[in-house]
Amino acid sequence: MLTFKAIIKGAALVALSVLVAGCASNSAGINPFANPIPQAVNVTAGDTHIVVAAPPGFCVDRATIEENPGGVFMFLSDCHVPEGGTGARTPITAILTATISPTGLPGVEAGLKPALTSLSQFLESPVGLFSMGKSQVEGAVSILEAKQSERALYLLIEDTAFNDNAGASNRFWRAFTEIRGRLVALSVTGYARNDTDEARALRIIRAFMQVTIDANAIVAVN
Repeated sequence: MLTFKAIIKGAALVALSVLVAGCASNSAGINPFANPIPQAVNVTAGDTHIVVAAPPGFCVDRATIEENPGGVFMFLSDCHVPEGGTGARTPITAILTATISPTGLPGVEAGLKPALTSLSQFLESPVGLFSMGKSQVEGAVSILEAKQSERALYLLIEDTAFNDNAGASNRFWRAFTEIRGRLVALSVTGYARNDTDEARALRIIRAFMQVTIDANAIVAVN
């Protein structure tokens, strides 16, 4: 994961070598930025403010946020914020990450959709596949499924060399988009015993992407 983070932060160094080198709604009416375990956070990447918003049922682990000139990285996991504002974690069912580059997605000046298509093609290459793995073992990573919308690219990745004692799956979803001129990469890793086909992880990452896009649209309007 750290290898992918380091590579993605250098995303716009060259045009086609993309990876080589307000806020979320709250039904309880609690300000998501004020919670001890927040549902959304403001970060700065390349002098640009970006909101990372958690999908329903998840919160940002504030202690994991890394924010520096090289970009932003953070973990999210299951959370429960009861009325009154004190937080208590529930058992973790999935691990989410968000990585924001200090620069944008190469080729986006021709449109987001074609830029995402070019990114997808790069990620199918040996270098691109290696960049998305967790094990750092060459040849262990493959793309099992790819989905692209007008705003985002979603890839189901399998890393056969990845083994986690806690039971995290060696299959995980990664998603990419550009928000406010910054390349944003999200990931969701479920647990193999609970999500053998990664269907739940796909639902989570789609929601993760949408609430983050929506949160930044609100900030832009305000």
